[in-house]
Amino acid sequence: MYAHASVGVIHVRPIMDMTDPEDISKMRKISRETFELVRKYGGSWSGEHGDGLVRSYLLPEFFGHQIYQALRDVKSLFDPQNLMNPGKIIDAQDIAENLRYGKGYLDKPMSEQFRYGENGGFHETVHLCSGVGECRKLTGTMCPSYHATLDEIHSTRGRANALRLAMSGQLDTTSLTDHEVLEALDLCLSCKACKSECPSNVDMAKLKSEVLQMKYDKKGISLRERFIAMSSNMSSMLSGHTATLINGIIKSSSGRWMMDRVLGIDKRRTLPLYARKNLKSELRNIEIQEGRDVVLFADTYLSHHDVGIGVRAFELLSGLGFKVTVFHSGCCQRPLISNGFLKKAKKKGTQTAEGLRSFMERGIPVVVCEPSCASALNDDLADLIEDQLLSALLKSQVFPIEQFLADQLNGQKLPLAVKSTLVHGHCHQKALYGTEDLLTILGGAEVSEIDSGCCGMAGAFGYEKEHYDISETIGSQRLFPAIRAHPESEIVACGFSCRHQIDHFTGRKSKHWLELIDWEKARDLKVV
Repeated sequence: MYAHASVGVIHVRPIMDMTDPEDISKMRKISRETFELVRKYGGSWSGEHGDGLVRSYLLPEFFGHQIYQALRDVKSLFDPQNLMNPGKIIDAQDIAENLRYGKGYLDKPMSEQFRYGENGGFHETVHLCSGVGECRKLTGTMCPSYHATLDEIHSTRGRANALRLAMSGQLDTTSLTDHEVLEALDLCLSCKACKSECPSNVDMAKLKSEVLQMKYDKKGISLRERFIAMSSNMSSMLSGHTATLINGIIKSSSGRWMMDRVLGIDKRRTLPLYARKNLKSELRNIEIQEGRDVVLFADTYLSHHDVGIGVRAFELLSGLGFKVTVFHSGCCQRPLISNGFLKKAKKKGTQTAEGLRSFMERGIPVVVCEPSCASALNDDLADLIEDQLLSALLKSQVFPIEQFLADQLNGQKLPLAVKSTLVHGHCHQKALYGTEDLLTILGGAEVSEIDSGCCGMAGAFGYEKEHYDISETIGSQRLFPAIRAHPESEIVACGFSCRHQIDHFTGRKSKHWLELIDWEKARDLKVV
């Protein structure tokens, strides 16, 4: 039982198994007895949320023949073909008919990689979707592909229904890896917005990754999928001395044409360029300050692409009085996790987590600049590795840099060297951490957040030839117009992929906020 105390509403939620015929019968008895109590005390059967499929079947008794017939007549006049909400209020089915589960419902057994936290497994996570349809709203971030297509199958609910029907054998498919199911999941950008915006917190990103791993196990891995899986290793190999040559190939029309033909990477895109000097080389001669310990996680993007951001993060933390240890030994496994290589991610991610263990056990915070890397470490990887003590440490000791600094600065602002700034929040940032900490620490300029959903890039998604157009459509709904409407403002985007998407489709150079700090004024800040 739970209640809205202010208006005296008490909800009674019987816990029953809707695959058990006895509980289905019990549900109908509870409904009938409740109905009799409502009539006895002169109450309203329509209740807080109308009639729908749950209460409509008793409306003839509640209103009586004459009034109910009048309702039928009105319905017939305005909807003679019974197209609008058939079976609701008028000529309704019994409460025990057409149940989502019902007698005989049975999920097929399957192996899974994630532990799914408190949900209990893949099946239970799918069943979290109650069908309320919040994912069909056109505000917020969830669900980017539904915003673009307005097709139910591309909503979180549509995908959850496809998974539920497939895993219980109700579709004309033999497994979760059949074409129809994979097609339903194809446009999921793994933005994790459903993890926070869905009332049931359905994490479709994890479910999609799980199904992709099943697909690889059953059907093998394509050349492009291998290319994506190797992206972190390639960054390590190709940055540095070979960067100039590789970058020239990446930027050339012939190089892009080859990527298009061989890998299906759209030739209109330019893949991220590699740094000529990696982060470890850039920091080699910088003196480490004494102070409280903090670990800066050197993700792939900081280490081998946007190295300057990593240097800025090190300098800022050092300037605030921290003794910074840069962790170079392992990737967060975001590319592997998001693209379904969960077995590899579990193995390699466990090694990364073990490398961080000694710091975390001593209570030393691990600070991460890239939102998707933070979410990989303390959300996905923490649910993937077997060692639950290590998992708990990842959840409690890994912080996005904005969250860490907001706590340490205690109301002080980081001064910016620009007049006006527009902030675009990364999807994982908005879903798991929020953007409040970022907005709190930025000062010295007019800072406002764009009311944007997903940028449409989502790691490898926006580079893939078949997804180029919808990637553009998603970003064009709110993000790109807002940027074009403010040509005088600097654009802040914490996400590596977000910056590439914004640059590509708007021609505006977006930056990480670390690149915009007024370093002279920042020297006056101290953390106690």
